[in-house]
Amino acid sequence: MFRKIPLQLGYLILFVGLFCACQSKPIVISPTPSPTPAAPFTFVDSGQDLGQGDGVAIVVGDVDGDGDMDALISYADKNSSLMLNDGAGKFTQRLQEFKPSTSAAFGDLNGDKFLDVFITEEAINEVWLNDGNGVFKLSDQTLVSTESSSVALGDLDGDSDLDAFVTNWNGNPDQVFLNDGSGKFSDIGQELGNWFGSDVSLGDVDKDGDLDALVANNGEKSDNAPVLWLNDGTGLFTDNSQRLGFTNAYAALLGDLDGDGDLDAFIANSSHNGANPADKVFLNDGKGVFSDSGQNLGALYSLTAELEDLDGDGDLDAVAGSWKAGLRIWLNDGKANFSDSKIRLESLNNSGVAIADMDRDGDLDMLCSTNMWLAGDGQPKLWLNQTFP
Repeated sequence: MFRKIPLQLGYLILFVGLFCACQSKPIVISPTPSPTPAAPFTFVDSGQDLGQGDGVAIVVGDVDGDGDMDALISYADKNSSLMLNDGAGKFTQRLQEFKPSTSAAFGDLNGDKFLDVFITEEAINEVWLNDGNGVFKLSDQTLVSTESSSVALGDLDGDSDLDAFVTNWNGNPDQVFLNDGSGKFSDIGQELGNWFGSDVSLGDVDKDGDLDALVANNGEKSDNAPVLWLNDGTGLFTDNSQRLGFTNAYAALLGDLDGDGDLDAFIANSSHNGANPADKVFLNDGKGVFSDSGQNLGALYSLTAELEDLDGDGDLDAVAGSWKAGLRIWLNDGKANFSDSKIRLESLNNSGVAIADMDRDGDLDMLCSTNMWLAGDGQPKLWLNQTFP
């Protein structure tokens, strides 16, 4: 997800960025367990040096076909980084010339069974096709956006290939790019809203058989609220007028949080422009109508979030990354009631989080990007899951 920096922090962030860039090597923190949590697991820092930069987002997937999760880290200030996993959770950077980017998404875009990547770079979106060994080649197409900030892939028009929903920043409309099945995309001309898009999640919220879009908005406008766009099945979207909290959201995630078979929403909010920063849970009535559950989760400036079943009890828990704070893990009781796990991880300014079994030991680990806003060091972290006996 693309992160626009609040204007009042500009000079401070520039100073911090220059200071960090002048260091001879990144600081590597040795593995340290988190404080004793209220959960039967915790996470330890793997201690790996995964580079340094103004991290924006992170995605994982098996790009080289060896059965483990590799990663692509989007950086705002340098080339984005493809990291290959050795199967035991040790990552090494592959020398591939991706440009600085605002977000990325893995998916088989041309039907050859390999994971390709769709990358947003503010003014241009790029499609890179995978040869099956994790070597990517830039496709011959120009996909123009105005300040693109995030992308989600899904079959939006029902033709069984992956299309792209791209959000844009600074009042520029969101866009839909349809795939012809060979990895060639075209902008179908939709102009969706005029907010400050920061994230999008796709899912069938009204159970009509197509993918709808929940967009988080965050910016200088006073009415930045998550917006729900309903799909007519052909990739054409309409605003259904619902607003999931009038605040500044950085992430909006869809998942069945209360176990009733429909998609609910977890909203990660910031305090940008004085907004209420509490993360929120909205429950779906099964027809795509959402209601606020009344929960106020934390009071941090959230930058990212992800949903996964971390404790293995069959429901989706939530992980939120924040500015000037470490990750927060919220445990779900199965009915969409979330409680603080009390796990505290020593990494500030988590701008992106990807959850998967990185070391193939059967539990879910977390790979996080961090930015270089005030208090951040821009050092990605791999947090390995440790289950208590």
